[in-house]
Parts: sequence; structure tokens; C-alpha cells
Amino acid sequence: MAEVWLAYDLLLFRRVAVKTLRPELAADAEHWARFRREVVSAALLGHPSVVAVYDAGEDTIDGRLVPYLVMEYVKGATLLQSVREARITGPEHALELTAGVLEALDHAHRHGIVHRDIKPANVMLSHEGAVKVTDFGIARSVDRAGTTLTRTSVVVGTAEYLSPEQARGEQVDFRTDLYSTGCLLYELLTRRPPFTGDTPLAVAMKHVSEPPVPPSAHDPRLPAAYDTLVLRALAKDRADRYQTAEEMRDAIGKVLAGRATAVTSPLPAPPATVRHTRLPPPREPRKERPVRRRRIRRSLQAMAVLLAAAVGTYVIIGSHAAARPRVAAPALIGETMTEARSSAQAAGVRVQPVRHRACPRPGAPVGRVCEQAPSPGSQVPRHTILRVTLSPGTPRER
Repeated sequence: MAEVWLAYDLLLFRRVAVKTLRPELAADAEHWARFRREVVSAALLGHPSVVAVYDAGEDTIDGRLVPYLVMEYVKGATLLQSVREARITGPEHALELTAGVLEALDHAHRHGIVHRDIKPANVMLSHEGAVKVTDFGIARSVDRAGTTLTRTSVVVGTAEYLSPEQARGEQVDFRTDLYSTGCLLYELLTRRPPFTGDTPLAVAMKHVSEPPVPPSAHDPRLPAAYDTLVLRALAKDRADRYQTAEEMRDAIGKVLAGRATAVTSPLPAPPATVRHTRLPPPREPRKERPVRRRRIRRSLQAMAVLLAAAVGTYVIIGSHAAARPRVAAPALIGETMTEARSSAQAAGVRVQPVRHRACPRPGAPVGRVCEQAPSPGSQVPRHTILRVTLSPGTPRER
């Protein structure tokens, strides 16, 4: 419905992206309404993971009045391009990118805005490794209870990432975006959306009635925790999904930290099977004591075996943990996120950006690591996650 142009701001001396409604659609009231909605929704948000809006207005193009939107220019590619060009370096990278999307959604939801069209094509990845959510053209405002203020029976969104409630034309809420985020994560992990079909309607119906195939069915190397995480986000019933973007982001953090058991299972535990067993006939008094003694002896023997096995397992695990190789934390300060990820991989560790944290080094170059923990040179276990803070830059750099 729009075109995006690269432009140069002559007043503030910076490159910007200018989005204009296509002239042939300018006469349509619905497209005008969507464009205005994007302007208002994006202007309400101010977050590093949401593309910033600088200005908006109207201009005459080919004799028609056309609205425009001046936005932050993001030098990079969409996540859809990254998937197609195999730029996602692994499952952990996919989780880190999804966590960035959830930070943007958490901010939008706190401002009462449901995006309604989260998909890889609407998420940019800058050359510095920053995630930027775009395109709030079909966003909806909701009240504090999470109910949309504007009712509609029209199916709006993209079929491959459509929630069941969207496909049925029902009201949406914050959990609608979390379902679409689950579809996005599924594609980042497997390079395909959870449902495909010959027509958008066929795909939408699968979202409503067909259970998704676990991601590990497409990539057997994925741990079970990844299946649990994705399948809960893709639950048909909103009550079974993550209830907030923050909750889903925390679950991702636990998987990245290796605490897979902390991720809630997407399915209820199966009911216990009740078996009806006929009781044996009462024994003679003279046989009762020997049988009881044999049972006690067998129980003690079984407990001794289990105790020995537990002690042996503890010793093995303890010695393995003690023998876990340690490496020196690389020096990442001053590097971009892409460079930091490469340096960390070479050293045998991983990195994860820390959001909402001020840079302790004023004047550090924008988009570069200005703090890391543990500090450079520290001896850490192999595969440890290093937390890094990216500099937002000085006001002039922004």
C-alpha cells in the first residue's frame, strides 16, 4: 500500500526513510485511515527496537494529496531476507532476535497497541545487530483489559502468521501478537512458517484447526526446550499461550541460559491411568511374617542400589563440572554486535545484548559495545553467555 524512499534531511543532516501512500490508493478512505493509524501508533512509541518516527504530513503528487511519514533510516535487512540468505547463525541467534521483537512488543503493549502483523518482513536487523520492528499500519488500540476498542469482522494480517482469533475475525489482544511471534521464531529456526497452503484461506484454516509440527521435526538438532517454547506460543487457545511479551521473553532467556526445565510446558500433563487390581486372598497367619520380611529385605536392597547409583551420578556430574574447560572472556568493547558475536564464537563463548541499560562510557560510538560482563580476560566456563551493552550514542550521533 506504500512506497519507501531513501531521503536526506537538509535541516538535521541525516539520512531518513520517507514512506508515502501510493497515489492510486490515496483516494481510498480505508488506506488513508490505515496510514494515519500507523502515524499515530508509531509516534506514541519511543523504543530502541521500534523504528522511530520523525515527522508526518501531506504532499501533492500527480495532482493528488498523498500522506507521508518520515522515519528513522535503518541500514540493514529484514528478517525475511536474513532467513532466505541463511544469515541466522544458529538457534541461539534466532532466540536473541525474537527476544528483541518481544522487547518492542512489550513496549507497544504497555502503550495499549497491538501490532497485528508481526512477521519476518516487518522486522529489520541493522548492520549493528539491532532489531527494529516496523509497519504499524494495521495496529489496533486496546484498553487496559486487553480488549480492542475497534471491533471488526474483517480478517486483517498475513496468512502465514495469522492467529486463530484473527482468522475467525474475532477481537484481538496482546496474546495475538505473541502467536505471530511464535510463527516468526518457528521460521527463524526452520526456514519455513508453521503452516503453508495453496491459498491464504487454506493457510488461515490450518491456524484455526491443525496442530503445528514441532520445529525439531524439521531440524532434529533442536533441543526439546525449543519445541516447548514455540508450541506454547502457538497454542490455539489464548489462555494456553504466554500471557505477556515479557513472560515469553523471560522464557527465551531461560532457554539461552540453559535452564530448559524452567520453561512451562505448552500442554497439560496427561491424566494418571487408574488401574483396578483384584486384591490377593488373605494369607495364613504362619506365612505372613516370612513374606513381610522378604518384602522389607527387597525394599532395603533396592534403596541401597538407588542410593549407590545416585552417589555415583553425583560424583560423575561433579567431576565433569569441575573438569569443564574454562576460557578467557574476549575483549568486546568497541565492537559492533556482529563483530562481538564473531569474537565470542572464536573464543568459545556467546553474547547477548542487555536492553534498557545506560552506557557507562559517555561518548562511545553509537551501536558499539560499551560494557561487557564478565570483564575481558576473566576465566569463564566454555559456552558462557557474555552480557554486552550497546551504546545509543551521543545526541549529535543520533
